[in-house]
Amino acid sequence: MSSPAAGSISGLDRFQALWRRCLLPGATDLSAKIHQRLIDGYGEPQRHYHTLAHIEHCLGMFEQCRSLLANPDAVELSIWFHDVIYEPGAADNEARSAELYQQLAAGVQADSLRQIVDDLIMATLHDGGPIEDRDTAFMVDIDLSSFGLPWEQFLRDSKNLRLENSSVSDEEFYRRANSFQTHLLARERFYYSDFFYRRLENQARQNLSDYADYLRKQA
Repeated sequence: MSSPAAGSISGLDRFQALWRRCLLPGATDLSAKIHQRLIDGYGEPQRHYHTLAHIEHCLGMFEQCRSLLANPDAVELSIWFHDVIYEPGAADNEARSAELYQQLAAGVQADSLRQIVDDLIMATLHDGGPIEDRDTAFMVDIDLSSFGLPWEQFLRDSKNLRLENSSVSDEEFYRRANSFQTHLLARERFYYSDFFYRRLENQARQNLSDYADYLRKQA
């Protein structure tokens, strides 16, 4: 996959500035090579939803709440890396994505930063684990912010997720989707942060309710 145009939200200049800000003094800067690894990853043919477009959407949401974050660089690094490894149906995509980040950042970024980024990436498992700090709440909300898009965009994303799981039967896919979305709806708040709660909560819940009806009709 070719690199985005210079100056774009997922372009090299943005990523390079981020990576360089996080380097230890005297560390070798391989940001251009790392950026291309990310772009290549998000351009893999098995992807339809977990693509560069998803990262660009997340970066756009990040820009809206950057000033509210304790460690915006850690959150942005987590956005770039959180889906870089993606095999449909695999349970360890997040862990492998975090591992790749750790390998690339080893020795060139502070251990404390690497641990924060690792924890933030793993929070995108959305497995009901505790949300213990503000930045984690924002990372989880940013990753799920597309659930609060207008219905047609939400449905487009849902169809792309189905394409990524084309090897799974309709019955199995809809069962998994319904289980995950029921889990999300059972939370007291779909979005943990007040920022996203105020902006997207109602639309996300309406989308999931409408999607449940859509799935029943498809089944």
